[in-house]
This record gives sequence, structure tokens and C-alpha cells, in this order.
Amino acid sequence: MSKKFNRDNAFSMNLSESSENSNDEVQYLIQLQDSLYAFANNYISKILPAESIDPQNLHPETRHSNQKLYSIGCVNSWVARSIIQAKQILDSIILKPGINKQKVLNHAWCCTAMLLNCEAVYYRIYKETLDLMPKCDAIIEEGKKGTIIPTLPQVEGLENDVAVFLGNAKRFLEKTHEFLCLFYDAPNSGSNFKAYREWLAKNKSNKQDLLKLLEGDKNWIKQIAFMRNAHEINHAEQDFNVEIVNFKLNPGNKCSTPGWRFDFSGRQGATQMEFSDIVTDMDIYLTNLLTFFEELLIICIIDSSDKDYKFEIYKRSPESINAKCPSIYFLSINKDMHNTQ
Repeated sequence: MSKKFNRDNAFSMNLSESSENSNDEVQYLIQLQDSLYAFANNYISKILPAESIDPQNLHPETRHSNQKLYSIGCVNSWVARSIIQAKQILDSIILKPGINKQKVLNHAWCCTAMLLNCEAVYYRIYKETLDLMPKCDAIIEEGKKGTIIPTLPQVEGLENDVAVFLGNAKRFLEKTHEFLCLFYDAPNSGSNFKAYREWLAKNKSNKQDLLKLLEGDKNWIKQIAFMRNAHEINHAEQDFNVEIVNFKLNPGNKCSTPGWRFDFSGRQGATQMEFSDIVTDMDIYLTNLLTFFEELLIICIIDSSDKDYKFEIYKRSPESINAKCPSIYFLSINKDMHNTQ
């Protein structure tokens, strides 16, 4: 006889169906934005207890569940170096009174979600481009036997994917800059990244590491913001636009992969004359976004740490990085400095 279901009782669930590997282990259970998330090696799932599905208990028979959100997990460096590394660092430090660790972690997860959206678009374009390259080459070689080269296959939805990537990248930068509001009480300046730098220079001039980071990264940050705004579905206009091309036949029966170029001259910006490879550029942008996020967050946390303890940031050597969760930075108390007090 089956036991009567009572959703108020303790429960367990098997998340193995979320992965192609039945042995895919959950490394972290993390409370984020009033929900519980399971971070496994190769997936991220949101735990859905019955009370979250039916909060008013109108249907007591409602079962617990979970929802797989991403097909990447802790072994992916984008996950490990964003939300997991943030969790590890926050768990290792004592912050000044008034700085809420959970609020910081929730914000880090908000940023991470946008970063993973960018990564998903990049991977989709990368994979399809890789799959179509030999097909395009074969079509061209066969066409050269006659007088006509047939139509080349195209990366499906390229324009829309680029818009999604750039939109999430710009929003990611906005949310990452909002750490300055959480840690330093800076006014929220949205996408006006220059306003953040000016406010810090005036009100927190002693934060030299932070100012150096923002100043050093301002050009590529401005470029991503311009790229997003100049996309056709946003605010493109003459002398302020991004041109996107798919697989294309060029003189000499040569094929070029998806590319883009920009003209920002209408807003006193640069102009890119030749098309560059979208996959290569997105890879660079992703690396810049992730590095900016982790460096800015680390500086903010160290600045806001309890000064009674001498916390130091350390970078793992390549051989000491855990392949199952390749975060690269960690915090620890410098015992030598602490003992001299």
C-alpha cells in the first residue's frame, strides 16, 4: 500500500535525468533569489518544492519537481569562474557590517545568467559554422566544375542570435557595474559607464585598483555598448551601424565565414573597414566579460572585508586547478600579516 503523499514531509529527488551521464554528481546546492539551485558537473537545475508551484496550497496533491536550466555546470569555466567562484570567495571572507552576502550572491547569479546566455549563443553559432564550413567548400568545389556555384548554406537566425548576444553582453556589463552600488553606494548609472568612473574618481579616489580596472577596460566596454545599440533592431542609423554577413561567396570562388563590421563615426567612434570573424570576436568578448566580472567583484569584496583580518587574494597554479570546478581565484587570511598585529 502506497504511503499517502504529504507535501510538508521531507523529500528527496533524483536529478540524474537532467544529464546524459547518470553519474553526473551535484557539487553545490546554492540558495539564490529565494530559490534552491543544484549545480552538477554538466547541468544546472532549479529545485521546485510544491509550495513554490502552489504557494497558496489550493492543490495539496501538487508534487515537488525540478527544472533543468542549463546543459553546462561546474566543469564549465564560465560557470566555475562566475557564480561558483563568487560563492567560494564569499564563504571564505568576513565582510563589513552592512554588506549582505546573500544580496551580493544573488546579484552575481543575475550577472551569471546573462553571461551564460551569451555563451549559449556563441556556442550555437560556433557549432553551426563549424558544421557548415566543409559543406560550403564541397559546394564550391563541385560548382567550379561548371559555370554556376549553387547557393551556400547559412547559419540560421544569425542576425537574431547576434542581437541576443549583444543585448545580454551589454546588460551583463550594466549589472556588473551595479556591484559598485552594492559595495560603495555609487548611484545607479545604468549603461552610462563613464558616470561610474567619474563618480568613483571624485568620491572614492583612494580605490586605485578599482579605478585602474575600470579605466583599463573602458574601450572594449564602450565598443560592446555601441555594438548593441548600433544593431539594426535597436538604434542603427547612418554612420552608426553594425553590418552582419553570413557565409558568403567572394571573388576567386573563395568562401568567407560569418562576419561583422561596424561604423560608429556618427558618434565620434571608430570605423572597422574589413569584416572580422564573428566566432573569434565573440570568444574574445566572452573572455573579457568574464575576466572583468571576476576582477571587479574580487576588488569590491576585498575592499569591503573586515579589516581586523588580513584577507589576501590568491591565484591557483594551472596544476592545482580542479578540473571538476576550474575556478582560479580564492581568498585566505594571510596568517603572517595577521600575527604581526
